[in-house]
This record gives sequence, C-alpha cells and structure tokens, in this order.
Amino acid sequence: MKIPFMKAHGAGNDFVIIDKNVDLIRKSKKIIKKLCNRRFGIGCDQLILLKKVGAYHQVAFYNSDGSLGKNCGNGLRCVYKFLVEEKKIKNVIIKSHKFIHHGKRAEKEYKINVGEVTLDWEKIPLSKKMDTQGINIKGIKIPGLVKIMTANIGNPHCVVLVKNLVSIKLNHLGPLLVKNKIFPDQANITFVQVLNKSKIKVLFWERGGGHTLACGSGTCATAFVLNYNDIVSSKIMVITEQSRLKTEIQDKMVYLQGPAELVYKSTINI
Repeated sequence: MKIPFMKAHGAGNDFVIIDKNVDLIRKSKKIIKKLCNRRFGIGCDQLILLKKVGAYHQVAFYNSDGSLGKNCGNGLRCVYKFLVEEKKIKNVIIKSHKFIHHGKRAEKEYKINVGEVTLDWEKIPLSKKMDTQGINIKGIKIPGLVKIMTANIGNPHCVVLVKNLVSIKLNHLGPLLVKNKIFPDQANITFVQVLNKSKIKVLFWERGGGHTLACGSGTCATAFVLNYNDIVSSKIMVITEQSRLKTEIQDKMVYLQGPAELVYKSTINI
C-alpha cells in the first residue's frame, strides 16, 4: 500500500506528517518504527498522524522508538503550516492529547500555543511528593549544576540548569536522566544555560527519541520554569543547536514561535 507523506522540520526537529490511512498505521508499532527509521524508512524524530475529527484536526505524535508522545511544539507549527499552505484549509484548529491549538503566521515564521504548564508533582508525574522546582537526583554527577526543575506541558519535562553547556556530555547524562526512577513515565530532558534575562541556550535528550536538535514542548517547559523561578523574563529567545525559537508566557499558557519548513512530499510503501 502506498502512503503519501510530507517531510517537515522545525528548528531541525524533523517530522513525517501523514493524513491518510492513519488508523491503519497507528495500530502497528512496526510500521511506525519503520517510517521513523533513517536507514530503512523515511527518517524522523517523530511521526505525526493527522486526522479530521469534527471541527478539529486531531494530531498524534509517535517517537522514533514507536512510543506515543503527547505534545510537540515544533511539530504543531509544522502541522499548522501543512494544513494552511499545503492543504489550503482556513480557520485551522488543532487538537492534541490535552490541548486545543491555534496558530498564526509571524513574519516568516509560525507561532502557536503549545499548552498550559502544571508543576503539580502528581501530574508531571514524579514517583513521590517533592519540590518540583528543586529536584535532588542522587547518584548522577552533573558538572556545573545549579538547579533541577520539572514540569508537564502534555509531556513530562526535567529542566537541568547548569553554568555552562560545554561541560555537559549529553550522550552520557541524557540516558541516565530520562529513565531515572524519579520519573515513572520517563521525562524529556533539557540542559539549559542562562545567558541573560531574555536569552538562554539549550540541549535536548527526549524520551523515545534520544538526542534531538530541538524540542518544542521542552523549550516551552524550560522557559516557563525559569520564569516561574524568576530567572528569566516572560518573553525570551531560546538558542538551540541549529536555530532560534521564541517563547512567550501568558498565565500558564506558553506560546512558541520559530521556523516551520515543509521539506518535500512523496509516497512510501508499507
């Protein structure tokens, strides 16, 4: 069976978007992993399955290991652009696992509300009650550690504030933290260095995907907890490995602005 797809990326965080035969694909972890595989499939950080349900376009995010993700800020921007520019749909409303999303064009980029943040330990979730903004993870030495914070914006996130990202060995620390027993559902990991009140640098290690060049929900969670702890302002620039993203916090809602590129479309046999 031939399936049409769109390859896209937001800040180097790359996706395969499919809006046909999605019910068939979602039932097969084998097919999902093959589509995401960079050697035997198309290749991507996440597969996005898109389906029209009533007034909404329902999105489902799948990590490259076949596991289900629940939110993706960079993916949401790409989906919004796909629906507006490729499908020529007006008044696009996107529905993810927990949130309703509304996008818009912002200069040459796209901006979308990624979701509301919770800092409740049970909703993140953590393995036991603790201060979500001052996590103590034993047995892992993190060079230049300042503070570890956690949050949930559809996905669980662990934000590790350090003095200098240069000292972080991502391939070593990422796997140790993402599956730490403190996080029963695992957690996406952000290592962050604050440059000033309006600019930060980040590195990402995602559950189900490993090292990614950008993580939209991680960017939003990071901006939120840093602002909550009075470390940065409500509007900041986030420098990823290959791009720049902008975040804006309004109450508990975080908005994400950045590039969204539709790279190419084709078909694949499954």
